[in-house]
Amino acid sequence: MRLSPFLRAELVDPALAAPDRDSVIKALAERLVTAGVLPSAEPAIAALAAREAAQSTKIAPGMALPHATLDQLTEPVMMVALADPPVPFGADEGDLVRLFFVILSPTGAEGRHIKLLARICRLARHPGFVEALEAAGSPEGVVEVIRRMDEEHA
Repeated sequence: MRLSPFLRAELVDPALAAPDRDSVIKALAERLVTAGVLPSAEPAIAALAAREAAQSTKIAPGMALPHATLDQLTEPVMMVALADPPVPFGADEGDLVRLFFVILSPTGAEGRHIKLLARICRLARHPGFVEALEAAGSPEGVVEVIRRMDEEHA
């Protein structure tokens, strides 16, 4: 499954300013409201916080993949954020994360949800992917990096 159909520049934050995990989750959920995806941030905040409480979504040094399902959605939604400075966001306060990929899917679409998570994990393993996202500089630049990598790699 390709990521490109789920990319929207208004759901990319290349300069996320948040001091901790809860602030990151709140900022990401509020972006969903600003972009018109959800009428209220509370369901996304609750779902993402519950997922993090169950098990950290930090998947690699400097990268986390917060994800959850929401009844309020009809299609999966993908967000990308780069935190500056990196944020404590793991099981240990020393787990600093700079890059966040967020996947929210409708309840009942768990198959697509898992495929999107797997695709992000595959692309993140490619040399230079994270660095290219960090250097993109704008929401449109981040979207272009992901689209290019998504097309280049099976």
